[in-house]
Amino acid sequence: MTDAVNEIPVSELRAHLADVLNEATYSGTRTFITRAGKRIAAVVPADDADLLEEAEDTYLMQLADQAEAGQGNTPHKPLSQVLAEYAEEFGEEAA
Repeated sequence: MTDAVNEIPVSELRAHLADVLNEATYSGTRTFITRAGKRIAAVVPADDADLLEEAEDTYLMQLADQAEAGQGNTPHKPLSQVLAEYAEEFGEEAA
């Protein structure tokens, strides 16, 4: 896999979409789509997107584990109780 990176304006993407997709699939090239010179999206190889999803899932699980560890022995409240406490505190009706 290559670390090649391309940029293409959104106005030219339709005419070159097959080429952009083939480059991502067969040579691992990442192509950034630009508008007014700013990157707005990217076409990346599917393997890269899969790795990004895995990394994101791992990160979110770590955050959840940290939050749970920080909870300690604090009991969990049902949503209905949280909403009732909010309504009481702010003088609104509970949902």
